[in-house]
Amino acid sequence: MKSESTSVADPLEEFLRSKSKGGEGSGNYRRNLERCIEDFLEWLEADPQSGETFDDLDARTFRRYARELTGRDLAPGTVQTYYAQVSAYVGWCVREGLLEANYAQRNVAKEPLPENDGRRSGDQQAWTDEHRLLITRYVDTRAHDAADEKGLGAIKEFRDRALVYVLCYSGVRGGEIFADPKDDRRNGLQWGDVSFEDRKMTVLSKKQDWSDRSLTEQAINPMRRYKDLLSPATDDWPVFPTFHLPTLYETLRTGLRTEHGWSEGKTETFVDDLTGQREVFEALREYELAPPSINTDGARRIMRRLCEDADLDLEGKHGYLAPHGGRRGAGEVMVRQRGFTAAARLLDNSEAVVRKSYSHIEAKEMAKDAGDAFTEHDS
Repeated sequence: MKSESTSVADPLEEFLRSKSKGGEGSGNYRRNLERCIEDFLEWLEADPQSGETFDDLDARTFRRYARELTGRDLAPGTVQTYYAQVSAYVGWCVREGLLEANYAQRNVAKEPLPENDGRRSGDQQAWTDEHRLLITRYVDTRAHDAADEKGLGAIKEFRDRALVYVLCYSGVRGGEIFADPKDDRRNGLQWGDVSFEDRKMTVLSKKQDWSDRSLTEQAINPMRRYKDLLSPATDDWPVFPTFHLPTLYETLRTGLRTEHGWSEGKTETFVDDLTGQREVFEALREYELAPPSINTDGARRIMRRLCEDADLDLEGKHGYLAPHGGRRGAGEVMVRQRGFTAAARLLDNSEAVVRKSYSHIEAKEMAKDAGDAFTEHDS
């Protein structure tokens, strides 16, 4: 395949397959790559000064594209991300022998790009010690009151309690334990992937491989109590199922017809006699039908509702304890108490990434240490 006769768009599918660790079509990473590169290809087709083959590309091509991105109503960080994804594609094409150099990386090409306004370390929401105390105290009281009032019917309150404790104390990403409707591999954490004995949960990580993540002592007891109430019928039940009644009813209808061979009439008669979430869950257990997991948006709604009910009024763009803030809060504790290496292991990140994300902690400690050094020197 000669560069002068090859359209810039031709190798895209092969490139995406090479980047899709979970197989073709899996993962948000692939979709984000595809969206950014297709944006570049559409611009390339429309730009009167550009051609559409590799032979037509030069540094000025990417300079014009950088200027186009910068002129859009996009945050500087988003512009940088789009351009970086396109540059990754071009670099891969260079390694495949389709282009002699990655012109996107030339200084003249990148000059129009804005400075990255990425948040400084410490700017993102992180659940503080006070946040953890207030939200866990609230879900504890709420769950125990529900148990006194509803007994075995208090599943939802204990689900929410377990969810909060996992977010508070595990450092896991929300996308690793909740469903993602855009990714058919992410169906939510299942009970078969949870081991109380080994204090771990096995999740599909951000890197698209299966990874064991820690279940701390603080999270295990709420999870055990909740599992006893939920009484999942099989290991493929999600740890955090939806309680949306129309969805549960439809899951039951579909399962009875497709997995148990019930007629539509028999199914409708059976379902119509059920009232409320407790009876629906009993039917799902009886016929070993797994309810769907909540998705990432659902988890955000749960946290927003819990914070409102607990009268937690937070400043910032969220206004509530967002799930990713639990992960950052766990990272803050680990960095302060155990250092960057231990935090990196808990968060399933490289130490370099963790150091960058929590550099405000190191800077503060260094400032104190340096101040003490000068005091000792001058005394």
